[in-house]
Amino acid sequence: MKLLADRLLIPAVAAAFAAFSGCVTVDEEAMSAIAALARGDDAAAIAWSSELADKSHYSRNLGLVEAGRVNLLAGSYGEATRRFRAAVDSAVERSETAPKMKLSDWGNTALSSTITDDRTREYYLPPYEINLALEYGIIAQLLAGLREDALVDARLAVYVQDTLAETCGADLAKEPDGASASSRSIVEAQSASLDEMIAATRNSWENPALWWLTGILFEANGELDMAWQSYRKAAAIRPDNPYFAADAARSGGSASPRADSARLVVFYDQGFVPMRESLEIPIPLYTGFSVQIPKYPTVPFGENNVSVAGSSGAKAAALAVSVRSLAARDLKEQMPGIVARNVTRAVAQAGAQAAVNASGNEYAQLGMFLFNVVVSACRSADTRSWRTLPSSQQVWCDDGMKPGVYAVSVSVNGRTITAQVPLAAGETRVLWIADAGSVVRGASAAAGPVGAPGMYLNGKEINK
Repeated sequence: MKLLADRLLIPAVAAAFAAFSGCVTVDEEAMSAIAALARGDDAAAIAWSSELADKSHYSRNLGLVEAGRVNLLAGSYGEATRRFRAAVDSAVERSETAPKMKLSDWGNTALSSTITDDRTREYYLPPYEINLALEYGIIAQLLAGLREDALVDARLAVYVQDTLAETCGADLAKEPDGASASSRSIVEAQSASLDEMIAATRNSWENPALWWLTGILFEANGELDMAWQSYRKAAAIRPDNPYFAADAARSGGSASPRADSARLVVFYDQGFVPMRESLEIPIPLYTGFSVQIPKYPTVPFGENNVSVAGSSGAKAAALAVSVRSLAARDLKEQMPGIVARNVTRAVAQAGAQAAVNASGNEYAQLGMFLFNVVVSACRSADTRSWRTLPSSQQVWCDDGMKPGVYAVSVSVNGRTITAQVPLAAGETRVLWIADAGSVVRGASAAAGPVGAPGMYLNGKEINK
């Protein structure tokens, strides 16, 4: 009898472990990489992100954007450009006629992976991460001296954001079909806990900083019609940002900067976006059953007080995009599907256990019990998200600076960061600063000279 029991139990337990053989959590590795970036150890973070991009089966797309961001922080702008381009290409099909968004990437079958857990599902970039990959890809291209490539991706960014507006709309979460009272309560409780974090954004995909950046590039290239459209969209999303509002107000005509002055634009990245955690919630289906869902820590966050002094006195920067709010809203939109999949798995486990119990075969009962124990022990929430993003991004602009070399001072909560920035007549220059707390990184690059060749407004060339 013992031999028979072993023959029944060993395959059951082996099957359970086999089902989870592909489950790899990136939480600990990501935490180590972020800690390495915070202390200036770029090599360790590059090794982690490269392995995630090149060797991970389920998280390759995530690895591409992590590798892009880490290489950008490390100053490897060419490699950052390559990684971001691969990530964007995985979400956007480029053809000879027009690009096409791969919307199926986001749907990814609501009830797939019901046997194991969400960590065995391939990671696809959610819309807000696609927009941020475009933004940082453009910044990496500018810093690498690839201005024409940056303009190409600026046009792609306009298409992507317009497509998201048509497809996602207000992206209101939908209740899963046939949801039980337990699943509804889980969705409601988690949604309520995210409400404070999502207050700084209207939708889970909008990135006004990307709209503004495309406007800057178009204006610097003399494409005023395109620039005004981008500026207006940035201001519509964040009407409280005075820099967006000022550029949107210039829709009547004159280019900026003037031929005898220069324009300096600053993008300031604050810290890192919060990391998701795994939350276990018991459900009344069968003794010992529970679901694991991702959550964000309930730690209050505040924006840094940032001001920039260029050619004159210090002037406050303004919030452009709250990445943590986008991430929280995206999680809220995903929550019905996450809960539906996890409850379905628990119901399947409970049903299998009940069926075996009804058979009266105590060895089969024990085998199924051990299978469920292993499954429950291995299961965890899918907490994957783009971890090396900043918590938020603030912007500043001065479009009337005289040519010369400036020691631009960025004051953050009383701490001063100084960057040497050269400005030529008629130039628009982008200064990007990433502040991880103990280590500050940054660089500047020309977005393009104004007035060469030709300035166009309403289809007509205007002289400057």
